[in-house]
Amino acid sequence: MERSKADSFTAYLEEKQRREKAKPVEKGTGGSALALVAAFVEAPDRSMPLSDLQAASGMTFGDFADAVKQLQASGYLTVSGGPGSETAELTPLGEDVAKLARPE
Repeated sequence: MERSKADSFTAYLEEKQRREKAKPVEKGTGGSALALVAAFVEAPDRSMPLSDLQAASGMTFGDFADAVKQLQASGYLTVSGGPGSETAELTPLGEDVAKLARPE
């Protein structure tokens, strides 16, 4: 029986979280799509302005844009609003992933 993409990604995130706990990561040294999802843990209503999300990520603009596109394509994040005032919001699936990304 083939695993769904969501189940496979969840297993990946669990392993990635386990490995990341084993080594400290310095803030501002770049990040990943998982780091973006983790930034929502403290966000009210699981949404935040895209500019605030980029600032919290410590990513370059290009890396940040790629990560946002990846999260949107995976169904974890939606972006709405006009240029310069976009807001990113976690989907229900993204909220599940954010729970896995939450530091303990």
